Amino acid sequence: MAGPDPKSAWRQYQAEQKEKSAKPDMRIAIAGSITVEPLEPYLGAYLLGRKFNPQITVGPFNQLRQICDDHQAVLGSGDFNTIALIWRVEDMFPDLMARCLESPAAITELLREVRGFAEAVMKLRENFRGTLIVSTLPWPAMPGYELSEVGQATQGALAFKAASQFWIQEVAKMDRVRLLDLHGLMLHAGVRQSHDARKWQLYRQPYAESFWGDIGRMLGRMIAAEKISPKKCVVLDLDNTLWGGIIGEDGLGGIDLGDEFPGKGYRDFQRYLMHLKSKGVLLAVASKNNPEDAYEVFDKHDAMVLSRKDISVFEIHWESKVESIKRIAKKLNIGLDALVFVDDNPKEIGEVTERLPEVSCTMVPEEIAYLPGLLAETDFFDFAEVTDEDRRRTEMIATDNIRQQAQETMSEDDFRKSLNLRIDVFAAQKQHLARVTQLINKTNQFNLTTVRRTQDEVEALVEDNNALVLGMDIKDKYGDYGLVGVTILKKQNKACVIDTLLMSCRVLGRGAEATFIAKMAEAAKTLGCDEMRGKYIPTQKNAMVKDLYQRFNFTHDAKTDDWVVKIAEAPSTPAHIAAALRLKAG
Repeated sequence: MAGPDPKSAWRQYQAEQKEKSAKPDMRIAIAGSITVEPLEPYLGAYLLGRKFNPQITVGPFNQLRQICDDHQAVLGSGDFNTIALIWRVEDMFPDLMARCLESPAAITELLREVRGFAEAVMKLRENFRGTLIVSTLPWPAMPGYELSEVGQATQGALAFKAASQFWIQEVAKMDRVRLLDLHGLMLHAGVRQSHDARKWQLYRQPYAESFWGDIGRMLGRMIAAEKISPKKCVVLDLDNTLWGGIIGEDGLGGIDLGDEFPGKGYRDFQRYLMHLKSKGVLLAVASKNNPEDAYEVFDKHDAMVLSRKDISVFEIHWESKVESIKRIAKKLNIGLDALVFVDDNPKEIGEVTERLPEVSCTMVPEEIAYLPGLLAETDFFDFAEVTDEDRRRTEMIATDNIRQQAQETMSEDDFRKSLNLRIDVFAAQKQHLARVTQLINKTNQFNLTTVRRTQDEVEALVEDNNALVLGMDIKDKYGDYGLVGVTILKKQNKACVIDTLLMSCRVLGRGAEATFIAKMAEAAKTLGCDEMRGKYIPTQKNAMVKDLYQRFNFTHDAKTDDWVVKIAEAPSTPAHIAAALRLKAG
């Protein structure tokens, strides 16, 4: 793990927190069928590096069923945001695992026991409103399951693979239970290198320090992904980045790109970029090149995985890449901090790093064999959950480009009228929760309060009779923007408190703001309220909404620092917009 020693950093943080009596912004419980104390500093240090102030509670050794039955009785009554359970099948069912080596019939009994534990986890899921993470099963570390033993593929592997696959299938049936791939991490690190036999015998701590670090980093990435937006766009150089060689000098037949090394390294890198694109990551090009030469590779080279339509923005010319990156961010309507720049030239990387420090820069490795895994090793693209809006992002950007072209040909007023905007404001239902939670946790600019919540907390508000969680969906003649706005309204006597109000910046300036507030007022009226009250809590990124309430008829209450508007005085839906409000029955 890069940076200062994780253990020292964690000890220093804990001492400072105790001295300051500071409140954490994240409460995590970890427990295992093994002793998991060594995991704490690595998890804590990673989260500190992501600017969180975590509090970590370590559960007692091998009390997982008790935690599932009553987590507060075992872990304490702390208001946990996350509970992570790390377990090994040989710890919980050692006798059965031994019998499986002698009798394949014992595997059926093993699967019954695994199902029983899955049912216990399901009970925890029902009683715990937070992020729940469980591990996959690592290869068993017990006599008879040594990988170096001849015949293991037809003995221990049969039982392990059956239990492992069955466990993953059982977890897949549960809502909002996430899998920490402990087995995958072990394969990556090496089974022998990840274990410490002496510490297992002495302390029930089976892993080497380096592997505890691997687990801590991955678990930290999963937890942080609930709160931190992944990067939205990869900005790519072309020569010696997407292909080997220089197209302007080597020509179409002279560049390295194909099924033989080194061309295979570049092709596999493009395949990984397509994988990112499938999750909603945008791809852009910033290259110093002749446009005709570069486009020829995309159009004619039969080994290209990427095509022109996979690239959202091309900036191909001889100007500064700093200016190219600025234009890419502007065209995509995203912040510079949402970009990752990949180039093979250290001078280009250095200039972008110096002049655009918000942009994350990554250098193409000297050994091209490592290029395909370049971005996979980072936490730039950690998604808590990939939504339909994520998957359709490239399509939406293409539609936005068509809108922008149309906007350039007419006045702003005529353009708005021509869009035929349709805005639906609706009470969020189960199928909307993932996207609503994503927007709540990751919208920074048009966000009045930046209150963050887990999906379970959002669901609890959906079920609260004195609250409304509203989503906003926008369509126009060019296409569907998707679910782009969220508000949470809470009834307090005759006032409706605006707990959360946020929107995607892609839809601003076309009347969506006024429409959303108008429909919020209608919804507040159904709660029996005669006024709405909201606060603006300033952050480093939300200055764009500091005067929002003032612009829409709210007045400032100096006593409470609230912005207040009577329902009767709330703004109306603009004439050029067709809008509807749909609330849940009852």
